[in-house]
Amino acid sequence: APWGFICGYPTTNGDLYGGGHYLSSAAESLTVQGKAIRNAVIVFAGEGEGTLPFSCCKRGFIPFVDGERKYACHLHDQSRKKRVLKDGYGAKEVNLGEIWTACKSDKDHAKQVE
Repeated sequence: APWGFICGYPTTNGDLYGGGHYLSSAAESLTVQGKAIRNAVIVFAGEGEGTLPFSCCKRGFIPFVDGERKYACHLHDQSRKKRVLKDGYGAKEVNLGEIWTACKSDKDHAKQVE
């Protein structure tokens, strides 16, 4: 995930995110994705923990695609959008409005990454 965003949509199966496998391979302190993984583990599992307490989607997430706001990766976008519009954000979930405002558009964000 070149922008440092991971989908994170909870899944019913799959391996847990975090721990030595993902953090060491994602270069936890060196890459944006590594930092994103570590931050997610701290928020949802707690400081000192190494793994999220649930399995989640590990695909990259781009906040804008062709100027359209996205809620998750291409597989989970509509499910998350439907839930957020109906129920709002969860207690530990990042309000995507903050990300959309920070990124403004895919073109602006792409310029920041170059």
